[in-house]
Parts: sequence; C-alpha cells; structure tokens
Amino acid sequence: MKIILASGSPRRMQLLQQMGWTVEVHSLPFAEAETVNEATEKLDSLRKQFLFSGKKNHTHNEPVLSEKGVTLLLPYRNADLVCAYNALGKGRAAAKETGTGFPVVAADTIVVLGEHILGKPADTVEAKHMLQTLSGKMHTVKTATVVLYQKKTLLQVVTTNVYFRRLTDEEINWYVETGEPLDKAGAYGIQGKGAVLVERIEGSYDNVVGLPLTAVYEMLRRAGVDSIV
Repeated sequence: MKIILASGSPRRMQLLQQMGWTVEVHSLPFAEAETVNEATEKLDSLRKQFLFSGKKNHTHNEPVLSEKGVTLLLPYRNADLVCAYNALGKGRAAAKETGTGFPVVAADTIVVLGEHILGKPADTVEAKHMLQTLSGKMHTVKTATVVLYQKKTLLQVVTTNVYFRRLTDEEINWYVETGEPLDKAGAYGIQGKGAVLVERIEGSYDNVVGLPLTAVYEMLRRAGVDSIV
C-alpha cells in the first residue's frame, strides 16, 4: 500500500515502512501554531466549517464533527490543540498537492511539562536547560496524527507519559555534546542515545518516536482504505 507522508521526518518514514507500506514524502512549508491560544483561535474558525453531529466517538470519548462525509476528531484538551492544528495543516497542504487518491498521513509531536510546551532547543544552552527541567519528572508526549483519504479526514491525538531518571550534570553535558537533542522537541530522542535518560513510559513507544502506528492503522481502517495489510 502507498502512503503519502506529509513530513520530512526519517523516523516517521521508517515507522511506516516497517509495516511494509510504500512511503512517498511530500513535506511542504506550513505556518505552525506554537501556543495553545494561537491554536485555539485557528481551530475555532475551522470548526465553524463543520457541523456537530451530536455523536460521540466511544473509543476515544471525543466529539465527532462532520460535514458531507468528512469526519474530524477534534480534541478539546489544551496542548492537544497545538499539535492537532499543526498536523491538520501539514496534511491539508500535502493533500492539496497530491490529492487524496492515496492516504495522506501527517503528524505533529509536542512535549508538555505542566503547562509548558517544550519545542526544539535553539542551541546547546537551551537544550541543557530543558533536560535539567525534565530530570526526575514525568512529562507527556503528544502526537496528533491526521489521515486524509478520498473525502474523509480523521484526526487523533495520542498521549504517552514519559518518566525521566534523575540526571547528573555530567550526563546532561554528555548527551548535549552528542548533538542529538538539537533537532528534537524536548531536547531528546527516545529512539537514540536519549533512551538512557528515560526510566519508563506509560503508553505508546511509537508515539514518543513521533508516530503512533496503532492509531494510524485504526484510522486507515476507519477511512475505508483497502489492502492495509
């Protein structure tokens, strides 16, 4: 099966390819939301384009918004809105170019500690500060995934709790010097050397890497994609 991936992430491509799917990358520029207020404002305007169906998605306990066969699962939980808006925007940008004859998959991952969203560090100083802040604490990783196929649009946010070990200054300095934290939200990658920073997780490991495969598979099925396996 062919998948259009609206992301330049090699990790997301590898996750899809491990399912045996053919992946074609179409990553286009998109002005992402960075704060909850910004995402809420933009999604509120988007919601006006859809009609509330009055039904509930019992699996995920989220409202279902629909219009003319288009189904959109929009969460209402603070930081979820940021990654939801960004994933939807990336997916729509790719679909506008490629069409939706093949499934278009888009995703956006954020790291949340308390009320703060941790993006990619600007430099090594910020990376060290982020890791010091995460040390010995639990944070959440949220990935919004969008599937656009024919006339259907599905969006789901998956959350994983990640518990960091209490890190020493030496460990933080070593990890930052590897260069791995600089292009990753929250300044770490669980699939790389950053694995040793993590004590345990609750939820999907693939979600922390950047794409919850089970959620993708279930959305493809709901969208009516044939020959998934």
